[in-house]
Amino acid sequence: MKNINFKYLYRRTEQLLMVPETVWPEALDETNSGKELYRNYLIPITMVISIMVLLINLINYNFWQATGLTIINLIAMLIGNWFAYLITREYLCRKLSFDTNLALNLTVYSGVIFIIFHSIGNALGNIFLGQLFTLLSFIFIRTLYKGLGQIPRLHPGQKTNILVISSLAIICIPVIINQLLMIIFGISAFNI
Repeated sequence: MKNINFKYLYRRTEQLLMVPETVWPEALDETNSGKELYRNYLIPITMVISIMVLLINLINYNFWQATGLTIINLIAMLIGNWFAYLITREYLCRKLSFDTNLALNLTVYSGVIFIIFHSIGNALGNIFLGQLFTLLSFIFIRTLYKGLGQIPRLHPGQKTNILVISSLAIICIPVIINQLLMIIFGISAFNI
């Protein structure tokens, strides 16, 4: 396993957040396998965010609860992003005959922006700052929209469809998995 380039991870994520139109042409042309993109980009960023989530959770919960909530968040975000990719791939690749890497790159790079803000907002809870971070997590839609704008053969109606399908998948699936895991492990009972 090669070393993780944190400078690259930071720069790529910052560009996706601040100036997505400049990074998408390069990002959409990448031909990484799902395993490579997850191992070299999504998992390291999600792990760093999980450390931040753990530290925030330690303020409000004991060590075991904070660790449990952090692990649930980590699992939900990674698995949720994978299912969002599968749904995006189904529409973009099977229905519209685009390359599989295109769906993978769109989902992973857009999903990272959602994961960062949503995870921190979820850890902060129902205070103003937590709600602000949760609201800011929707900025990933702009990132996704700019990425879809870089695909020349995509008609405006198809662009709208894939934007709605991918956005809903990136938002809803991790949240549903998170809530199911909390119910399964009885974590929600601890929050009362």
